[in-house]
Amino acid sequence: MKKLLFTAFLLMCFISVVNAQDKEEEKSEENIYVKVKDGKKPVIFIDGKKFDFPMELIDQSKIASINVIKGKEAIKKYNAPNGAILITTKALKKLDFSNAKIIENGDLKEDNPAPMIIIDGKVSTKKSLDILTPEKIEKMEIFKGEQAMKKYKAKHGVIVITTKK
Repeated sequence: MKKLLFTAFLLMCFISVVNAQDKEEEKSEENIYVKVKDGKKPVIFIDGKKFDFPMELIDQSKIASINVIKGKEAIKKYNAPNGAILITTKALKKLDFSNAKIIENGDLKEDNPAPMIIIDGKVSTKKSLDILTPEKIEKMEIFKGEQAMKKYKAKHGVIVITTKK
């Protein structure tokens, strides 16, 4: 009888410890997520542009800062009665072509002149290429050899860049 009572007592203690742990996990989860009042969501802006997709789609590793604006200021500045979330992303590094080397058939060709650079259909300089940032480039193509000669009459190759409009 004593063993039975002791076992029942241990079982009751175990159950109460498990319940306490579950309640503690629920409390910690509440602190992580922001509750939205009556399903009304704030307006989200990323780098000054309105973001119309679920916030879960944002890559957190690219976020530099987040600001929350609410109340009268959100209504006045952003026409957002439910508040506004302003997200600034980390700046992308500029492309650096200053140390570009031409390799042909596995051999480094340091004496070769630089390839022709065409940006948005116009022949450009290396300086123009150096100031381009990755977020401004839509497409980049490289032509060399016979293809560069046929298409552009450039025997040292061509870098063709199309920027975003």
